[in-house]
Amino acid sequence: MERILKRTTAFFLFLMAGLLITVLSVFTVASGTRLAQTAERQSSYQLQVTKTRGAIYDCKLRGFTGEESEYAAAIVPTIEDAAALSNVLTQEEMAEVYPSLTAGMPFVLKVDEPFTADGADLFRIDKRYAEKPLAVHTIGYLNGAGEGVSGIEKLFDQQLTEEQGGITVSYRVDAMNRALAGEDKKINDTTFLKRRGVVLTLDREIQQIAEHAAKKHLQKGAVVVTEVPSCKIRAMVSLPDFDPYDVAAVLDDADAPLLNRATAAYSVGSVFKLDSAAAALEYGISPDTQYNCTGGIQVSDGVFHCVNSKVHGEEDMCRAIAQSCNTYFVNLMQMLPPSQFLSITRNFGFGSDIEIAPGFHTAEGNLPTLDSLKIPKALANFSFGQGDLTATPLQIAGMVNAICSGGEYTAPSLYEGFVNENQEYIQKVSVPKSKRVITEHTASLLRSFMEQSIEEGTSKKFKPLKGGAGAKTATAQTGKFVDGVEEVISWVVGYYPQDNPRYVITIMGEGGTGGGATCGPVFKDIADALPVNG
Repeated sequence: MERILKRTTAFFLFLMAGLLITVLSVFTVASGTRLAQTAERQSSYQLQVTKTRGAIYDCKLRGFTGEESEYAAAIVPTIEDAAALSNVLTQEEMAEVYPSLTAGMPFVLKVDEPFTADGADLFRIDKRYAEKPLAVHTIGYLNGAGEGVSGIEKLFDQQLTEEQGGITVSYRVDAMNRALAGEDKKINDTTFLKRRGVVLTLDREIQQIAEHAAKKHLQKGAVVVTEVPSCKIRAMVSLPDFDPYDVAAVLDDADAPLLNRATAAYSVGSVFKLDSAAAALEYGISPDTQYNCTGGIQVSDGVFHCVNSKVHGEEDMCRAIAQSCNTYFVNLMQMLPPSQFLSITRNFGFGSDIEIAPGFHTAEGNLPTLDSLKIPKALANFSFGQGDLTATPLQIAGMVNAICSGGEYTAPSLYEGFVNENQEYIQKVSVPKSKRVITEHTASLLRSFMEQSIEEGTSKKFKPLKGGAGAKTATAQTGKFVDGVEEVISWVVGYYPQDNPRYVITIMGEGGTGGGATCGPVFKDIADALPVNG
């Protein structure tokens, strides 16, 4: 009964459309010569079914865009088409199509399922984003006009829209733009040009692994996975994320889902002790330097404590990293000039933005000035990553990549190049430049410290199932309080596997209870799933 009703409705709509067109035709006959001139000018009508946009690929030329499809029909209003549409559209949708049917000219309609009709041509066209898209902060989104608004979509908008092809159907029509019966139509399909596009360093498989782990354990934060030694970004995650088809839904969200937290700067905390240790070792201070931690250390008129005033006892540099002892590093940094300390920090990329792709910059973060480090309390705070210091997850990743690369620093990168429709590179970035920032010996010592943290220190609870690792945790104070409780920034940064490290994994969580508890499970899940030999 419903099918009969829908067909009756469709037939009625079409009859009404025909009646309207007839009335308009009678009215326009009086125009005589002017009508003939119009018919001559408008003897051909071109209908654009779809306009394609260049692809965005991962490092293996797997798409982040255009991976799912939908249907679009080029329709010439006829009784048969109206009846066919009634089988696939609801009554409400049929009512929406009514203006197009009454206009009498060919039109495009997106449908959820295929159908057949004499006057319709059906095409499978790309959906820009998948139902569950990956790397939304990196890829970005489009506005209603199909223009890039953020991320790679915005940065490469011109390249992604130039000469990218599409589908058009050309009809022979009368003066009212009604398709002439019996006339051949011409279909022009150049959608193969959509294969032109931007290639990123991201790896879809690793991105999926990182997103799954992050969403399982974090509410707000970031995850970055980089490959050693190139420091190419294989995964970059920011939470919370958003639906690129419905950005308006999160514009007023207090959790700022549109913020890319992987490129934003945060309080750092104890992961910075790796920098402090590097500065001391490069200055010639022995890793065997001893200090007796009593849970607190006096600096000027104040006392700096370890977390929960924990007493670590007698320590050398390795144990101080493994146990994340604040007082050891407050004492250690008093043994070398602040200029040496600050110089190493800058060489690791702190205090400067990173251009990970053309026009795609991270935040600079913040470094204390040399003059401020002449103040004992400021130097004490800086020694274990507090005070004026802020940094991005990508800057932290760059530091640890240098440690894993024998002391050679390479800035993190996201962009590989641009390919043509045959997926051949027409533009490709050169090999990333590196520079020596610490000696191989210092880098080796720092790795041994991080491995000790995994074996028996603050990182041991998230040791991977196999392959070993090196890691460092942090719980950074922010000075912001909610209901009397200070908010913290939780961190874990490490590498996997232990021997011949291939990946650096950096996790930042806004809030939580500390680096190991909040970010550690993310590190373990990613390390356990990474394709080490792939």
